[in-house]
Amino acid sequence: MLDAPAESEEVLAITDLLESDDGRLMRFLNDAATVSSPLIARFRRRSDGALLTAKGHRIVRRSGEVCILLALKGDTELSRRFRLLAEKIAALDLEIERRRAAQELLSQNAAALQRTLIGVRQMSEIDTTDPDHLRHALDALRIACERPIAFIIGVEAGRLMILAVSGESAPLFEKDSQLHLDGGLARLWELPEISRTETLRAAVQKTARGTCDLSGLMAWPLHIGNVPKAFLLLQGGSGIRNEATILADTLGSLMNRASVEADLRHSQKLQAIGELTGGIAHDFNNILAVVLGNAELALDHATRSDVNAYLAELLGEIRTAALRGATLTSRLLSFARKQALRPEILSLNAVLRDLDPLLRRATGDKVDIEIVGAGGLWKTRLDQGQFENALLNLTVNARDAMPNGGRLTIETANTRLDAEYASQHSEVSPGQYVMVAATDTGTGMSRDVIREAFTPFFTTKGVGQGSGLGLSMVFGFVKQSGGHVKIYSELGQGTTVKMYFPRDLADHAADPGQLAPVFGRPASGQDRILVVEDDTAILRYAERTLIILGYTVDTALTGEDAVDLLQTKSYDILLTDVVLPGPLNGARVAELARKLSPGIKVLFMSGYTENAIVHNGQLDSGVELISKPFTRDDLARRLELISKA
Repeated sequence: MLDAPAESEEVLAITDLLESDDGRLMRFLNDAATVSSPLIARFRRRSDGALLTAKGHRIVRRSGEVCILLALKGDTELSRRFRLLAEKIAALDLEIERRRAAQELLSQNAAALQRTLIGVRQMSEIDTTDPDHLRHALDALRIACERPIAFIIGVEAGRLMILAVSGESAPLFEKDSQLHLDGGLARLWELPEISRTETLRAAVQKTARGTCDLSGLMAWPLHIGNVPKAFLLLQGGSGIRNEATILADTLGSLMNRASVEADLRHSQKLQAIGELTGGIAHDFNNILAVVLGNAELALDHATRSDVNAYLAELLGEIRTAALRGATLTSRLLSFARKQALRPEILSLNAVLRDLDPLLRRATGDKVDIEIVGAGGLWKTRLDQGQFENALLNLTVNARDAMPNGGRLTIETANTRLDAEYASQHSEVSPGQYVMVAATDTGTGMSRDVIREAFTPFFTTKGVGQGSGLGLSMVFGFVKQSGGHVKIYSELGQGTTVKMYFPRDLADHAADPGQLAPVFGRPASGQDRILVVEDDTAILRYAERTLIILGYTVDTALTGEDAVDLLQTKSYDILLTDVVLPGPLNGARVAELARKLSPGIKVLFMSGYTENAIVHNGQLDSGVELISKPFTRDDLARRLELISKA
């Protein structure tokens, strides 16, 4: 029955009346013909697209023929409810599907998070002393991200290179392969992210030793000490941004930890070597004092009497060898930061001007030297002699690195080392510094050489061409002066050594250290002198030398013996070792001597600086010290100087 005017006798095909392009109408009619209960569905009328509710009821004629009574009605309340119900069911189906997808995504995220946490834990447990620690970290990161290949790109020894690679295609890429980019790493930070990634991808692709598809490569910055200094590259990283970001932060922290721990280990090694060499140098200085002193006495006797010339030559060789030993121990003490420094307020520009002729003589004609002094350079407080020695060592090293000639540039500048820089370098305090840099155009250094450059006796020079103590002495002097030293070098490109010395902020106008010494009467050579030394061999040498110099000499082996003599006799000069056995050390003997003889002059002697008159590597104010071993001329000059003061 059709919902149409009763008088209409027009016969219509049901497919002409209702839309059935998708076959749904025919399925509905077939289903209605097979069940006894009426079926209801909704279709559109072809003529106007109106929705009609179709109710199909199965009817069996007497002949057994099955017919369908089809009732079509407009959108009645029932059909409207039916439609709403159908829409709710469809909405529920969509919600179920959405929740199923969300559950699947949640499961995927949970699995990714679990892999990320495993990767973070594995990277945190990596031993940074392992030379391959970066590759192990990259393996853990790549597996956590389920990516086929990963790279770490960074700067080593001034070159942008592949620091580590992980994945099936890793054999196609060689670790430490240099990436050739105009402007280096600094330029990359200026590029948009897409351009930066493509630039890195192309640069890495060029280093491949075969065919390798690196499409879809993505880059994450690696922050080392809060500064982006490297890149993590992952293939197909677009779907794992969150995980990769977390793992990249962890990798950056690992690289920062590796750098800090390497600096700490190296510092501890140098400190241990310094303690060892400092102790040895102390005892060796006392031995050298006896050898050098008696060699001079014997040589002096040989030249004044009719002695075999060959014997005199041998004595001269002994004296020369002892002086070389004294130079060696002096450098060892300088490295160990146990050299007694006499700091004064300096303008390093003026020091460099005065030192210029000596530096040019040291380098010869093949090396051009340029000294560039900064305007308005701050003052610093340094031992001028030790600073000049340090700069001379750098100059000689630069000369040796340029066998065919080259250019050495020495420049000064005011600079500031901030807290971020200090956090990345052990033993560095933030603040204002005076920087002195020596830059050569020589052969340069590898990373391994830079790492060991300050280690005593480490040298790349041939046998007999260097002691391996030059840079060690520079390191010790700068550190003992409260400064910082850093090497920048690249093979084939030259080397720059930068020394940073703390800016002096004292009131220079009132600094007594800048006043010229006041000289009194000239030394008569007949002064009475008391020598206090617990080493009998050194004591005998000092006594003999002083007698030759014309002094009247008394000696004492202990502080107590010295005080007994001071209470009974008057002396002009006290020459005493700093370290003495018993309750009275040299400083205490000097204090008592000044009370008993207010005008007495005091000269300390020592082969070591960790004692009562040296603090933080610097002599106490007003203290005069002569370091063992010393020559007769050294002793004579120092005694004359304090006698006139």
